[in-house]
Amino acid sequence: MDRRELLTAGALGLIALHLSPGSALAAEAKKPAAPDPKRALLDALSRCIQAGEVCQAHCVDELAKGNVSMATCNKRVHEMLAMCRATLSLAALDSTLLPQAATVCAAACKACAEACAEHKAHFSHGMHLACKDCMESCQACEKACAAVK
Repeated sequence: MDRRELLTAGALGLIALHLSPGSALAAEAKKPAAPDPKRALLDALSRCIQAGEVCQAHCVDELAKGNVSMATCNKRVHEMLAMCRATLSLAALDSTLLPQAATVCAAACKACAEACAEHKAHFSHGMHLACKDCMESCQACEKACAAVK
């Protein structure tokens, strides 16, 4: 074994020792990472935008069929999408305007979730599931926005 191989083997041995089950490094490596509030907000906003796009398309299809009960849902999802997109941009920029935008975004998400919930009776029949998904993502996004300080 040459010097390089010996040093490599020694270094690997030290790493293995530090990562053995009882070592402090192993315990540290096993701890779950602390949740990142910014990442959680960005994820919630992105998910809400995705579900909102699907819900919006569903509303348009239903309105085209003459189902006027989707009018409020359609309006609220449009509002929510505008606020989520703006809030997402501000969050990504670490803008000082984020807290104010997040407050308005939370209100838009709440209103959208309430409008989607009007179709709740149909969820169990497999109808308006786009509204169900939008409602749930809006509820999660409202919480994430409310956590912004």
